[in-house]
Amino acid sequence: MVSALVVSVLVAGAMYWATVSVFDRSVRQSAVEMSASLADGTFNAMYQIMRQGWTRGQLNEFLQSIRSQNQRNADSARIELYRGDEVIAQFGKIEQPEPDTQVAAAFASGQTQVTMAQGVIRYDRPLIAEAQCVRCHTRAHVGDVLGVMSVTQPVAALTKRAHQDLFERLLLIMPLPFLAAFVIALFLGGRMARSLRILKRSIGQVERVEDLTHVRFSDAHTGFSELDDVLVEVDHLTDKVRNLAVDRNLLEFEIRLLERFVITSDVVRDWRRYVRDLLTEINTVLPVHGVFTAFTVGDRPPGIELFWHDAVTEPVAATVSFRVQTRVGEVLGATVANLIPRQHAPESSGRAPLINARLIDLRTKEIAMDTPVMQGVVGLIIPSDQDLSPVTRLLIESILSTMLNVVGSVRAIEKHTEDLEFYATRDPLTQLYNQRMFWSLLEYEVGRARRHDYQFAVLVIDMDNFKNINDSYGHSFGDVFLTQVASALQDGLRAGDILARYGGDEFVAILPEAGIAAAEMVATRLLERLRDLQVRTPNGESVGASLSIGMAIGLTHADTARGLFAVADSQMYRAKLGGKNQLAVPDPMSPDRDLIAPIVDDDALFQSPTDQTLQPIFQPIFSVQDALVERADELLLQQVGMEVFARIYAGKRWREAQDFIGVIEHNGKNEAFDRALLARVLRPEIAEQCEGLIFVNISARTVRSNTFLNDVVAWVDACGLAPEQLVFELNERESLADIAVFDRFVEALHGHGFKFAIGNASSGHWVFQHLRRYEVDYVKVSADWLVTLERVSRDRAFIDGLLGLARALSVTVIAQRVETAEQLASVRAAGITWVQGRLLAPEASLAEGFVFNRPDQRFTP
Repeated sequence: MVSALVVSVLVAGAMYWATVSVFDRSVRQSAVEMSASLADGTFNAMYQIMRQGWTRGQLNEFLQSIRSQNQRNADSARIELYRGDEVIAQFGKIEQPEPDTQVAAAFASGQTQVTMAQGVIRYDRPLIAEAQCVRCHTRAHVGDVLGVMSVTQPVAALTKRAHQDLFERLLLIMPLPFLAAFVIALFLGGRMARSLRILKRSIGQVERVEDLTHVRFSDAHTGFSELDDVLVEVDHLTDKVRNLAVDRNLLEFEIRLLERFVITSDVVRDWRRYVRDLLTEINTVLPVHGVFTAFTVGDRPPGIELFWHDAVTEPVAATVSFRVQTRVGEVLGATVANLIPRQHAPESSGRAPLINARLIDLRTKEIAMDTPVMQGVVGLIIPSDQDLSPVTRLLIESILSTMLNVVGSVRAIEKHTEDLEFYATRDPLTQLYNQRMFWSLLEYEVGRARRHDYQFAVLVIDMDNFKNINDSYGHSFGDVFLTQVASALQDGLRAGDILARYGGDEFVAILPEAGIAAAEMVATRLLERLRDLQVRTPNGESVGASLSIGMAIGLTHADTARGLFAVADSQMYRAKLGGKNQLAVPDPMSPDRDLIAPIVDDDALFQSPTDQTLQPIFQPIFSVQDALVERADELLLQQVGMEVFARIYAGKRWREAQDFIGVIEHNGKNEAFDRALLARVLRPEIAEQCEGLIFVNISARTVRSNTFLNDVVAWVDACGLAPEQLVFELNERESLADIAVFDRFVEALHGHGFKFAIGNASSGHWVFQHLRRYEVDYVKVSADWLVTLERVSRDRAFIDGLLGLARALSVTVIAQRVETAEQLASVRAAGITWVQGRLLAPEASLAEGFVFNRPDQRFTP
C-alpha cells in the first residue's frame, strides 16, 4: 500500500513537472511570436509614414507615442528604436537609450536576437535596408542595418499565475491515481500472492533431486503473460537442475561404490556374496531386478551367473535368461546354446514378483583384454520404464564399471591362481609334475598303500648320454629332445600312472597298484618306446635315446617314500653300471636289502606316549629385515615365536620325527600322538616362559576329531596361554581327504581364537586354494626352494605370486629350514622377514637349555 502511495505521488509530481515544462515553453514561444508581431506592426506603421516623406516632427511624434504607450502599460511589452551610424550621420540623432550588448550584436550580425532572463523576453530585430530604402538613405546600401527595434516583454507574472492554477487543479485529481494504484496493487498482490504460495509449497516439498519432477508451474496462470513466461523458464531450469544435480544419497552410494573397488580376501573367496551384497545396496538408490556376469579367461569357457533381487515367475526367468544368453553370445562370440546361466534365487526384497518380461530391460557393459586374455560382460536387469536421466545413466555406468572391474579382477585372479598352482606343481619345460609334487604324491601313495594294503611301483628313469646331446647340439635342442622324451614316456605309461621330471635328464614314475610283474612290463615298454624315438636335429641328423631304469616296490622294498626312492635310485645306478639301456630290480639277496629294514618297528611305543618316551623340542622363529633394508653383517634377530617338534625314545636312543612319523601314520595313531605332544607343551611352566607364538603341526586324522579342539581349549585355559599365541600348522595336502571336514575345522579353530598356518607350501599343491578359501594367518615355504628362483623362472613366478597374494591378504610368510648363508640371502632377497632354521638356531629341548624369550641378537654367520 505504501508503494501505491509513493507511486501515486511520483506520478502526480511527474505530471506536474511535465505540464509546467510544456506550459513554460509555450509561454516563451508565444511571447517571442507576440514580440515579433509587435515589432512587425510597429515597423509597418513607421514604414507607411516614411513612404509619405515624414518630417522630423512626425518622427518625434511617432516616437513619443511609443514611449507613452510603454509608460501606460508597464507590465506589457516595451518598444525601443535605435538608429544606426549611417542614419545618424545623414539625419541626426534621436532620443534613444544607450545600446547594450544585445542591440550591438543585432547591429553587428544583422540577425534577430532573442533572450530570456529573470522572466523577461527580449526581442531585438535589425532593420535591413532594401532597395526603396536607399532612395532616402542615400548613404546606406542594400543590406545595411539601418536600426534595431527592441521589444521587451515580461512573462514572469503570467507564468506564476499559470503555475498556481495548475497546482490547484492537480490537487483535485491527485487522489484518482492513488485510488487507481491502490486497486491495481490489491489485484496484482492477490495474483502474485497466489503464485508465490504455489511456488513456496512446491519448493517446500523438495527433499531429493527426484522430487524436482513434481515442481511444475507451466499450468499456473497468473494473468500476467510476463510472469507466466518466467514460471515456464523456472520449469526449464528445474528440468536442467534435475538432470545435472546429484542427490546426497547418490553421492554417498558412489563413495561406497568406490570403496568396493578394493579387492579383499573375502571378495576373492566369495565374490558371489559380494555381488549379492552389491545388488542389495544398489536397490537403496535405484530399482534393479537383478544382475548378471559372464567372463572367459584364457581357454576357460564362459560361465554366466545371474543373480535375482526380486522373485520371478518361471516364464519371466526363462525369457530373461534367453535374452542374457543372446547378449553374452554377441559379446563373447559364443554359441547361445552353450551359455546356460546359473541362476541364483533371490533373497526377500519385499517387492511383488515379476510376471511380465516385457517390462524388463537390460543394461550391459563389456571388457576385452590381451593380458591376461580375458573377455567379459556384466549387466543390470532394470524396469523398462526406468527414468534414464543423465544422472541415472551415470549411476548405472558406475555400477557396471565397478562390477566389471571387481568381478573381472577376481575371475582373473582365480585363473592366475590356478595357473600358479599348476606351474607350482609342474615342470615348466615338459609340463610334467615337478620334484616337489612327486614327493607329495609319493608320500600320499605310501599312505594309501598302507590303508588299502596293496603294492605300487616307483621307477627312477635316467637318460643315457644326454650330456653328449647337449654338448653336440646345444641346450635349445636339448630342451626339445627332453620334451620329446617326456611325451614318449607319458605315452608308454598306463592310465592313472604318474610321471614327473625329477631334475635335469632324470624322470620318476609312480605306478599305483602295480606289483613286480606289472611294473616290469611298463618299464620294458618304456625302454622300447625310447629305442624307437628319433629326434631330428637342426642340421638334419636324427638322434635317438636310451634309458636306465631302477625299480622299487612299495611297501615290499621299503615302507617310506624316502626309502623307496633310495632303493629305486640305487637300482637305476646299477642299470647304468650294467651297461645302460636296461631295467634293474632289487635282488632280495643283494646288500640293498638293508634299505628295506624299517627304522622304527616298536609300535607299542605309540599306544600311550609318556614323558619318558616323548620329548618336545623347539626351534625359534625370528623376524629379520629384508635385504633392501639391512646388511647381512648387521642382521638383527628378533624372536617372534617357536615351532614345536618331537622326539621319541625307540631302539635305545632318541629318534627324530622323520624316523618314526611314517610308523605313526601307518598305525593310525596320529591323533593320539598330537594330543600327547600338545598335552606335553601346554603346561603352566612353558606358558609362563613363552611370550611369542607357538607353532604346532597336526595331522589330517586329528582334524577329523570332534573333541580335539575342545580339549585344546581346556588345556590352554588351564596353563594360562593366550589362544592367539597358539598356531596350528597343517601341510597343504592334508585337506585332500575331506574338504568339508577341513572347512569346519578351520572355522572352529578361528572361532576359539587360534591361528592357522599352511605348512610346506613349497609344493604349491593347494596353497592358493587355501588362501582363497580360508582365513590364513601364516604360510611356510622351504628355504632351499628359494635358492633356485634365479634358475627356474616358473618357480620364481610362483613365489612372486604367492608373496603378492600374502601381502594383499595380510598373511605372514615364513621361510623354514634355513641351513646355509645362501638360503638366508635368497630368503631376504625375496622380501621374506620371518625365518627359522639351523643356521639361525638349532632345535633344542628344555633339558638342552632352550630359551623361550631370548633377547635380540646379531646374526653371526
